[in-house]
Amino acid sequence: MKNDKLPLIILTFITIFIFKNNQLIHDAIINAGNLFIFKIFPSLFPMMIISDLLIYFKLPELMCRYLGKFFQKIFYVNPYGLFAFFISSFSGSPTNAYTVKNLTEQGYLNKDEASHILGFSFFNNPLFLNNMLLLIFPNNYLVVLKLILLPYLVNLFIAFLFRKKIENNLFKINNYREAFGSYLANTVKKAMNTLLFILGTITIFYIINLIVNPFNVPLITGLLEISQGLNSLIDMDFNQKLKEILAIIFISFGGLSIHLQIKGIISDSNISYLKFLKYRLYQTIISVFVVLII
Repeated sequence: MKNDKLPLIILTFITIFIFKNNQLIHDAIINAGNLFIFKIFPSLFPMMIISDLLIYFKLPELMCRYLGKFFQKIFYVNPYGLFAFFISSFSGSPTNAYTVKNLTEQGYLNKDEASHILGFSFFNNPLFLNNMLLLIFPNNYLVVLKLILLPYLVNLFIAFLFRKKIENNLFKINNYREAFGSYLANTVKKAMNTLLFILGTITIFYIINLIVNPFNVPLITGLLEISQGLNSLIDMDFNQKLKEILAIIFISFGGLSIHLQIKGIISDSNISYLKFLKYRLYQTIISVFVVLII
């Protein structure tokens, strides 16, 4: 019982805070909802549906046949992993977790390969990043381009750094194909469940930021939720290099909100979250070093 006292005390204080700051909580929930409705949902929902349909129509097998062998030769990665990297590179996270999990369920990847590919296929939506970074660094297109491209280069470096020889035929592809109408209905249902979970996590972290970060320290804000963190840099009176460092930290680490989303999506699979976390720490350290010297 003693071990339960601290969580109960913390929850009591949080409840009191919510009642005393009802308008702030209300505004945070509305802001989280607006972010989800106007920015996240329009970009993630179609990509989740497209990703599932491409798997249904066997695009991973086509990519494996024509490009996957090159991917395997350079990075020692299951050639079907190229599809996950490809989808994630322009749709952003947590689509990477959604796609990797689907590939695993379809038999294209085993759990070890899925964990590795999930780790180095982490990106933010490039259109979202471009819009946010142009607000932080107006008219400085070279800096914006650097911060957008750096995660791709660092992730490929990490993929190469941790490459490990794999055996052939470690997986058995599931060739069963259900009726298209049924598959599409299940795809929409699965995507909506995932998106509602994402909305919930974003809202929770907006509220957490109010509680633990009353002075709106940008570093704390960005480590909790990336969009809030980047937004906080727009009006901050920091020198450009410090803004670049903070921005790349947020972009590379992703924020605890996305980490919870990733963990939630893969929770009923054998895919390793710890490997994903380890790769994010490596990516953050390497990216900060690069920004410091360039």
